[in-house]
Formats: sequence, structure tokens, C-alpha cells
Amino acid sequence: MSKLDIETLINQYREILTSFFHHMSDMFFLMSVEESANRELYFRYVLMNPAAMQMAKLTEEAYGKRIEDVYPPSKAASLTSMYRQAVESGVPVHHTSEGEVIGESILSPAFNKDGVCTHVFSVTRDITERKQLESRLKFMAYHDVLTGLPNRRLLFIHLQNALAAAKANDEMVAVLYLDCDDFKQVNDTWGHNAGDLFLQMLAERLKTCVREGDTVARLGGDEFVIILTAIQSQRQVEKVAKRILQALQQSWTIEEGTFHSTTSIGIALYPTTASDADQLLCYADKALYTAKAKGRSRYHCYQPEGH
Repeated sequence: MSKLDIETLINQYREILTSFFHHMSDMFFLMSVEESANRELYFRYVLMNPAAMQMAKLTEEAYGKRIEDVYPPSKAASLTSMYRQAVESGVPVHHTSEGEVIGESILSPAFNKDGVCTHVFSVTRDITERKQLESRLKFMAYHDVLTGLPNRRLLFIHLQNALAAAKANDEMVAVLYLDCDDFKQVNDTWGHNAGDLFLQMLAERLKTCVREGDTVARLGGDEFVIILTAIQSQRQVEKVAKRILQALQQSWTIEEGTFHSTTSIGIALYPTTASDADQLLCYADKALYTAKAKGRSRYHCYQPEGH
């Protein structure tokens, strides 16, 4: 069947075809293929369903026009490239488009009896909601829902990466384990909603105390962990700990009123204190309990036995 015969058949049954595709939620396009004298490929709109017209912001005026006649150069070039890939490959190709709308497309070439590709069928499914859901689920798997900070799982990944980089660059890594001294009192006095707001504010304040490449994570409750990378000395870590204590000693204001809270910090260092992620977290936790035993609003660096 020639290209002309296909076009005639489509025009003859356009109403039936349009009715058939009318209720499809997927976007359907039928494009004719043209080849110029210099072997450039062009594609004209032959048929499309309402979903396609709505999503692509096209009207029936697009029928018979080339992609270049409908869209600006950058958009036209992108679409033409998709269809050209289907023609040149000779088999159905898959394509995912990013942007405000995420589309998953299958473009299938159609050939006449002489083996010449005369048309390309394109079916595109809007997968924006699915991708957004996948993104949210992935975020929830690695982040604390309340504060948006990395959770224990992501913290451990960051810590392992930090240790690998420190080993390669002969640097130190510090783990700071933080715990509020009187968080229970906040909940008991102001209520759990106020407690949640306090934890969110605390998370934001902690992020201002460290560098962009460092990690602030929430393990749960009022327990937070900070990873400091590319450290040169324990003194450098202690300066950060003092900055954190000073920042968290400032008053906190929520809708219910203003209050003060303090925090204790336990510190463990790589490689002087521990050599792996589990040990660092364990020793930083032990140092935290030592800091609490010595009083409020202070830090303590873990020292291995014999030091």
C-alpha cells in the first residue's frame, strides 16, 4: 500500500478512528514521514486524539502541518529527533520526556510493501503522578518525615562515603551525636505539636552551624547526628561543637510562647577514635552520655581506653 493509499484510507475512516481514540487517556499521534532531497526527514500531523491535542496544546489546525510549522525550533528539533529515531531504527522505540509533564512514549514505524517507512504511530502516557509518587516514596525511605533531614539509613551511607574520602585524602571525619537536655519538658509543657515545631526549628538552626558539604541527620525523637568531613584537627571539631551549643542556647519562640533549651554533644573522630561507621556512631553515643553526666549544654570527645 502506498503512502497516498494510507492517507486516503485514514481520511475515509477518520471519523471512526477519531471516535475509537477519543476516550483514550493516553496521547495518540499518527505522523506521516517525508524525506527531502538532501535526505532530511520531516513529519506531518495526520491524526491525533483529544488527549494528545490537550496535552500538546494543539488544535485541528495542526493537521497536515510539519512539526516545524507548529513548534518553536528547540521544541521541534526535540520532537523530530524522537520520530527520526523510530524511522532509522526500524523498530518501536521508547522515550521518556521530562518537564512539567513527564511522558512515557512508544513510537512505532509503519512500512509500505516496498519497505519504506511512511508513518510513525506514537502513544504517550502521562506518568507525572507516578513519578512524583516514586520520588516521594524514595525521599521518605531516606529522610525524616518531620524535619526533611537524612534519616539513619541515609546517614550511614553519607558516613561510609565520608570515611572512604577521608582515607583517600588522609583527612579526619567527626561524628557529633546530639540530644536535647530537656525535650520531654517541652512536650509536657507545650504539647506534642509544639514539640514537633521545636524539632523542625532545631533542625534548621543546626544546618546553619555547619558547612554545605556536612551532613545533619535526625535519628528519631530529639536525637540528631552531624557528620563533619575534611577535618584537619580535633580543635576544628570543638569549634563547631561550641558554635552549635551557643546557637541552641538562644531562646526559642513558638506560638505557645518563648522558652530556652540546651543540648549535649558526644564526639567521635576518625581515625583516632574509631575506624568504621558503626564504631564512630557507637563511641559518639557513649561520649554523649558522658557529656550529659557532667552537666547540661556541653560536649565531650570520646577517648579510647589508655588515652
